[in-house]
Amino acid sequence: MTPALQKKFQENIFEIFFNAVTHSRTQLGIFSCGQFFPNKTHLDFTITDLGIGFCQNVNQALELTLSPEMAIDWAMQEGNTTRKDDIPGGLGLKLLFEFIKKNRGKIQIVSDRGFWTYYDGNTSTHLFSNPFPGSVVNIQINTADPCSYYLASEIHSEEIF
Repeated sequence: MTPALQKKFQENIFEIFFNAVTHSRTQLGIFSCGQFFPNKTHLDFTITDLGIGFCQNVNQALELTLSPEMAIDWAMQEGNTTRKDDIPGGLGLKLLFEFIKKNRGKIQIVSDRGFWTYYDGNTSTHLFSNPFPGSVVNIQINTADPCSYYLASEIHSEEIF
């Protein structure tokens, strides 16, 4: 990653923490961990809260009746947000999701009874029989990826040729 992308990437990780605090309304805090798996060539980063979950947050804010897995799917769509007024939202996972797609990584989200995953160009959902009390977002970065990454704003037409 270029230094500019690395900074933006870190800002987006921070926004996921901020969203976990803001949207979950947890009284028990936010928990995070990460682990590098050199033999499996990936880095996992997980953020967990014990709050109200995606389903309750989305359904209350927008007066909808989405199922737990569909509420996660809705939240993962670009431009969707539960924030009101002119406060921008839906930005925290956008850059990370774009990077994961290009990097051939994985995102997994569990909230309430819903499970949502993106891997290798495919999105899938599942409904568990029992709820998880809060939300878990796991981001898996493919460390075997040989590509270099940069922000589109870093490309200058005079540098192409």
